[in-house]
Parts: sequence; C-alpha cells; structure tokens
Amino acid sequence: MGDLGKGVSPPLIGGTRLAGNLLRETQIKVEMEVAVLIAWVEALLVAAPGAWIAIGAFENIRVPKANRDMVVDVLAMTSMKAQFPDYYAIVSANRIESRRLQRIAFGAIVVTESVVAVAMLFGALGLAGAGIGLWNAVVPHGIAVAGTLGFTMVWSGFLVGGQWVHYWIVHQDAQHTHFMLVLWGLATLALLLLL
Repeated sequence: MGDLGKGVSPPLIGGTRLAGNLLRETQIKVEMEVAVLIAWVEALLVAAPGAWIAIGAFENIRVPKANRDMVVDVLAMTSMKAQFPDYYAIVSANRIESRRLQRIAFGAIVVTESVVAVAMLFGALGLAGAGIGLWNAVVPHGIAVAGTLGFTMVWSGFLVGGQWVHYWIVHQDAQHTHFMLVLWGLATLALLLLL
C-alpha cells in the first residue's frame, strides 16, 4: 500500500492502460479493414455500369449505324408518322429533320458516353487501388461519383430529349430502358454518397 504513493502504478491501472491501447489498435485495424471493404464495394458498384456504358460507346463507334438510325428515327418522328399518324399530326412540329443536327446529336451522345465511361472505369480502378492499399480513396471516389452522375445524366438526357419528340408513343421499350438506367445510376450514386 505504501508503494502507491511513490509513483508506482498498481497492476490493475497499468493493465487498464495496456487494454486501452490494445482496444485503440484493434479499433484502428477494424476501421482500416472497413475502409478497404468500402473501397472494393464502391469499385464494383461503379465498374458494372461503367463497363455497360463503355461497351455502348464502343459499339456506337464501331457500328454507328446500329444506334444512329434509331436516333434519327426518333428525332425525325419517322416511325410515329407511319404507325400513329394522328399523334404525328399533333406533335410533328417538334421533329428534328436536319441531318446536320441529327449527326451532331448522335456525335454528342457518343462523346458523352465515352467520357462518362472513362471517368467511371478510372474511378473504379482507382477505388480498387485504394482497396489494395496503393493510395487513398478520396480522389478515386470523387472521380467515381462524377462518372456515376454523368451516367445518370446521359439517360436523363434521353428521357428529356425523348419527351420533346414524344418517343414514348413509338419507342416505349427504349423509354423503359432509359428509366431503368437512370434508376441504376441513382442507386449507385446514392450508395457512393452514403458509404
């Protein structure tokens, strides 16, 4: 008992200090493991839609006719005129028949898809690099968020532009696909911002 007053810690107090240090070290390790797990989850979340839009952009470059003709059809309301002449008569003033504007629209789609694909895939690779400890996840996370926002905006743009030319009258499947892609983008974006 006399030793307590002379600066010697009793074993219980020293043991508590040791246990506290071990607890802090364990907590830091767990936080690091959680950060690694989050980086991997985010990388996979972004990689899937990033790969999807990259394939779409690549195919639009490799075989432009496949989607360009549909874009031209939607903008000019060609199918609507043939299949729904009554609707066409009401909304035909919105059609875009200028070949130059149609080419510009398709080119803008391909360029935007390409830029978004690059951002998403770089973000996903950066997050994977953070997941294996090569670097911090802050910058790749920002790139992934920007790319995912771009992904969401591409398909939102299709919905808005499609609304102008009333594509839902003829191309309902395309509109449904665009809605689903917007939801995919929003879900991915929400998870990126919450994790």
